[in-house]
Amino acid sequence: MLEQFDFNKISSLVDRVEDMWTPPEAEESFRRIYAEAIIRCDMHFNNMQFQLTENNELMAIACASRKGDEISAEEWWNGTYKNLSPQQQSSFNLCRDYLSMMDKKVYKFMKDDDVKLDLFISTKKGWGKKILDEAILYFKQLGFKNLFLWTDCECNVDWYFSHGYELIDEDVYEPFSTESEEYKMFIFKKKLTQPFSS
Repeated sequence: MLEQFDFNKISSLVDRVEDMWTPPEAEESFRRIYAEAIIRCDMHFNNMQFQLTENNELMAIACASRKGDEISAEEWWNGTYKNLSPQQQSSFNLCRDYLSMMDKKVYKFMKDDDVKLDLFISTKKGWGKKILDEAILYFKQLGFKNLFLWTDCECNVDWYFSHGYELIDEDVYEPFSTESEEYKMFIFKKKLTQPFSS
């Protein structure tokens, strides 16, 4: 059963993504703050921050938004930002600009009856699909027509192809690219309602 996300469990999410989402050369304390910033910037003022638990242990979360929903992390961001070094602030700004840019790109494809999957994380194999299945059922019940999301080359992009998502846009983000590797970004769409057949 989907539950509303318990922010007291955010530390276990940071544990899960810290190694994947943060600059490897940064000090440990900043890497944790950086990972938490990414998570919090994917949460909005709405009732679509979900979790699945087992024996009170967090197994997965999924967060979503509609066009126009505001990010709920502004106060946390500002309070954290002022205590960072200038170099860390620069890194924070680059991260935020990237997240904001990608969200805006996705929202351009969306209509008012569409929903955007902002984030999903599983702490145990198989639970990502479980929470997505539950969330998609919930979105269908609310009458949303399409689910949109963006991801990048740091994630398992092939998973979306194998689970019925349609690639609708692909691009390269130069600030994160290197001479040897382009940093690719992808936008996917999944229909939540099927047209009636005659």
